[in-house]
Amino acid sequence: MSVRPTFALLTALAALAAAACSDPADGETEFVALDTPDAEPGGSTPIGPPTQPPSVGGPRRDATTGPGPAPAPDARLPGPPDPEADAGGPVPPDPEPDAGVRPPPDPDPDAGPVEPPPPDVPPGDAPGNVGFIGASCAVDADCTFAEAFCLGADEGYPNGMCSQDCDRFCPDQAGASVTFCVGELVAGGGACVQQCDYAAFETGCRPGYGCRQAARFNEAGVTRQVCLPGEAGPPPGDNPCAAELNRRRLDYLAADNPMDQPDGAPGVTCDVVGALRLRSPVGGVDYRYVDQAEPTPMFMGCHLALALDDLSAYLRELDVVELVHIGTYNCRVIAGTDSLSMHGLGLAIDIHELRTSDGTTYNVERDWEHTDDPQTREGRFLYEFGQQMFARGIFNIVLTPNYNAAHDNHFHVDLTPGGNFLGVHYGPVGGVFPNLSGD
Repeated sequence: MSVRPTFALLTALAALAAAACSDPADGETEFVALDTPDAEPGGSTPIGPPTQPPSVGGPRRDATTGPGPAPAPDARLPGPPDPEADAGGPVPPDPEPDAGVRPPPDPDPDAGPVEPPPPDVPPGDAPGNVGFIGASCAVDADCTFAEAFCLGADEGYPNGMCSQDCDRFCPDQAGASVTFCVGELVAGGGACVQQCDYAAFETGCRPGYGCRQAARFNEAGVTRQVCLPGEAGPPPGDNPCAAELNRRRLDYLAADNPMDQPDGAPGVTCDVVGALRLRSPVGGVDYRYVDQAEPTPMFMGCHLALALDDLSAYLRELDVVELVHIGTYNCRVIAGTDSLSMHGLGLAIDIHELRTSDGTTYNVERDWEHTDDPQTREGRFLYEFGQQMFARGIFNIVLTPNYNAAHDNHFHVDLTPGGNFLGVHYGPVGGVFPNLSGD
């Protein structure tokens, strides 16, 4: 009889011990014979390592005899559910319930009550004007302000028009177009209408109405562009500048030309061509007067309004969201002369501070460096800002604090006819071109 190495003997004994300790279903001790590929005929079977680990709970598959019969189920393991099981017993939950019948979950149970939908906006009306002066209506009840009435379609007002009696003035409402009191709409008095609003309507008025000049009831010297039934009249000033204002849809109100005279210069007249009040934001930028907490309409000429829209396009490149100014119109002469300032023509603005979207401010009085080579970030920002307003042709006159002490706290920029001057270089004489403004 051949002798196997001790290691093989120990391995076989360990396998036998494991099989003997198993727990058959019938409770009897089960001995598992080992397959021995090198068994000798007529002799004893040598003990060697098993070719496969012993099976637990039933016959094992042998590589030399094929798959053999299917193994009996092991009583120690749970089997498949019995289809005839008592239906009254506990039923485990379905791990994949039918998604088609599952109710949808609440998307946000803590969101609170759902806001009601906004009121319907009649065709052609602006959302802020619904039910207010100038809005469409069928009956008086459609006009939701005090003492309101509806001028009906049968009276010549397309889709009706909400109005109110007035002597000189009309009420305004936040978010709605500005109003104006005109005559000749109702017998014996004035009636409130909407002023032309190019921010709310492409043509300034809702369909069926045109933007036309009208005088205030009981004050004929005051006129405004208002929405009246029919075709639009000529734009304010009847010039290409006004037409461009409307094309850009700037938010403005036509205003009266004051034709003032500056103190001490009786022969000079402040003639503001295309006078208007420009409202913020302009091209996405707020324009706020230095002493005001919020932006207010700026009085100016039409061409300055276009220039500020161009300026806003550049300011957006710098992430500037607010420009703080010291003034636009001011009927005065240039200090020490009898020449009219461009402020007197509504063609100039004094820029004091810029604010970006993150709250950073660039204040001319605080941050300007009186040099041609500023060292601070704020100083370089303002220096480049002054250069670019001139280089881009937004203004043809740009005076910086380097120009003279009178400009220490602002940029003066204007649209002097024929002007071409950049007063930015430091020295006793500022500028690099003839200064036709001198302002």
